[in-house]
Amino acid sequence: MFIGTNYPKLDDKFRLILPAKFRDRLAGGVVLTKGQEHCLVLMTKTEFEARAEQVTKGVVFGTREHREITRQFFNDADEQTPDGQGRILISSKLREWANLNRDLVVAGVGSHIEIWNQGDHESFMNASAEAFANFGEVNPTN
Repeated sequence: MFIGTNYPKLDDKFRLILPAKFRDRLAGGVVLTKGQEHCLVLMTKTEFEARAEQVTKGVVFGTREHREITRQFFNDADEQTPDGQGRILISSKLREWANLNRDLVVAGVGSHIEIWNQGDHESFMNASAEAFANFGEVNPTN
């Protein structure tokens, strides 16, 4: 499980040094792809394969919905093995998708890691704070 938040910087060659506490679990290889809310999602190859099944499950092959979902999920996905210093390269397409600059947020989100632009992450967390505070509340009208 990936938990916690780090604030690394992207280097001049657009590489991210993965937080030390995540490196052992990611040493065998990772997949970096688009996430929702315009962040990036970093996961192990095994997790990516499991998600790939979920993405295509229940969606009729060849339909517009299938084409749109699979293109977004797979087209810019990037399979990598972190180098000896725990670095991965973030492609220009993925940097553009997530509006990344040098200052990043790397957040463990259970089964995967999200990579965000710092300002976008702060805005998202602020906007979703009330929903989190009310999570599990019972609606008295039901």
